Amino acid sequence: MQLGFSVYLGEEFDETYIETMLNKGFRYIFTSLQIPEEDQTQYLKRLEQLSVLNQARAEVIADMNRATFEQLGLSLEDPSSIKDAGIDIIRLDEAVDIDQLADYVEDEHPIMLNASTDAFPILRELNDRGISQENIYVAHNYYPRPNTGLDTAFFKHINERLKGAYPELQIMAFVPGTTFRGPIHRGLPTLEAHRYAHPLASAYELEMMLTDVVCIGDIKINDFMIDQFFHYATEDTVWLRTDLSEDSSFLQTYTNRPDVARDVVRAQESRTTFKDQVEPANAVERPRGSVTLDNNLYGRYMNELEITRRDLSADAAVNVLGHVIEDDLDCIQLIQSGTAFKLFNQKGDE
Repeated sequence: MQLGFSVYLGEEFDETYIETMLNKGFRYIFTSLQIPEEDQTQYLKRLEQLSVLNQARAEVIADMNRATFEQLGLSLEDPSSIKDAGIDIIRLDEAVDIDQLADYVEDEHPIMLNASTDAFPILRELNDRGISQENIYVAHNYYPRPNTGLDTAFFKHINERLKGAYPELQIMAFVPGTTFRGPIHRGLPTLEAHRYAHPLASAYELEMMLTDVVCIGDIKINDFMIDQFFHYATEDTVWLRTDLSEDSSFLQTYTNRPDVARDVVRAQESRTTFKDQVEPANAVERPRGSVTLDNNLYGRYMNELEITRRDLSADAAVNVLGHVIEDDLDCIQLIQSGTAFKLFNQKGDE
């Protein structure tokens, strides 16, 4: 999974945030050059400022239409005008002249098509002309208004069709942030199911549906979430905040067993790490996200640490230590065979 984030030219640049995202492995910057609420006459100046901050560490994707090309003096027939503006990948919100587009792509300039509108006919035309798909991306839209995000089954179907016909294509989609962009302030996801979900869990689900590039649609994600993305993308480690006390000895890194259980995450090291005698205590119901420790009633399983994947009833042989906080519950699904996971307190401290 490749990662991107959004920077909107009508907003003040948060230079610290941009630098952090670049240092944490986010390799695409998405921006839009067609937002009605913004002063579009400032776009070229703002793109220049963004280029200075970026220092070519990420590919800048600019969402454009035909009117934007004319207003900014950019043209597919003059690729240097696009590159000089600080744009690496043009994302076409609507169709342009197919001959100009074909020449642009054939000269190995990357382009991004709109998956929701005319990607298929354009791809067929380019394919008929023998043009490689290597420099072609396809991006789904984000949807600011609640209830208008894509249906999950429809999204999966479109991606399967795209990859089936053009396997070299790279597909991009959006997940929401934690600081929402206005004027609606209700998140910028591609899928409606993700509008209020954890962005990393949403990214994981997009990846499972053949998405290559996942981009944060909104203005920002918080600091802990940046680290959650970074450590999952680079180390395959899932960071989870819990209500365990700051001095808990259970705030450690574990590895889920390779034989994945349906109901629980099983820390394969815990029975060798923890040696104390465990008496029954707080053996109560275990809602999803409960962090538990088997007590001596389970014999040789004593000291097995688990996280429940679903609601489970009380078991006299299982002590409930605490719970994954609600904001991170969706991330439990990322823990699969051999996945490492690290427990933190609610503040995100180890």
